[in-house]
Amino acid sequence: MKILVTAAGPKPAKDKVGYIINIAKRLGAEIVALHILKGDNQTQAQETLNIFEQAGKQANINVAKILKKGDIISNIIESAEEESVNLIIMGATPEKAAGEWVSTGVMEKAKIPVVVIPYEFIKDL
Repeated sequence: MKILVTAAGPKPAKDKVGYIINIAKRLGAEIVALHILKGDNQTQAQETLNIFEQAGKQANINVAKILKKGDIISNIIESAEEESVNLIIMGATPEKAAGEWVSTGVMEKAKIPVVVIPYEFIKDL
């Protein structure tokens, strides 16, 4: 089983990585960590992906890292198809309009289950 996870930056990645690692461990799943680059800040993008990679190493879970640039929704859907993942896990953001737009767009277009972790839940972990 493979799970695609997305993170907008280091802070959101740190907030949800433990929860996602726990899910992957229970399901015996590999993780595909996806970051969609806004602008040219590759340092922050790599830091975001490395958070998942390091947590995966500690939990003995294989983590593949993908960095893309462009439209958020289409990149999530394309990456899920290219990597043959079985599940997409996204974390909601405190910016409700943007978060709901992305979450809804992915859920509408994905051919596999999409789980959105509510921001209120993540911030209390």
